[in-house]
Amino acid sequence: MRLGACGWSLAVCAMLMSVSVFLMPGSAFAVSLSDGLKNYYAEFEIVIECEVQERLSTEDADAAEAAIDKIEAYYLKRDPSIDTESLQKRAVADKDEGFRIMARSGGGLRPFCRQSLRDLLNKAQEVETAASEQ
Repeated sequence: MRLGACGWSLAVCAMLMSVSVFLMPGSAFAVSLSDGLKNYYAEFEIVIECEVQERLSTEDADAAEAAIDKIEAYYLKRDPSIDTESLQKRAVADKDEGFRIMARSGGGLRPFCRQSLRDLLNKAQEVETAASEQ
């Protein structure tokens, strides 16, 4: 397989990025944990807003709440110094921006709502699996 100059550059960049994850100092790792948790908070905010707009059921919102509790506990166990209040405020802004983008796209909000719920439920399942393996 011949990559050419551009292909080799991309391959080297991808390799460096994958190696850099292992070389990150503790504080950089904590930042990525914070960003991950913020993203799940945003997904939760989306699900709650979807429930208010009657695009998802109360049962869906309850399942999302149980999922975010598991996800939050997992992240805080890995790094207890995460500032959840700040992340939750930023997550609301992310949710608002997500709704603005989806409204402009014209694709409808229901798929956006369902995907956010699926993301939460999948991560909660992943967290449960990781916890049971420990």
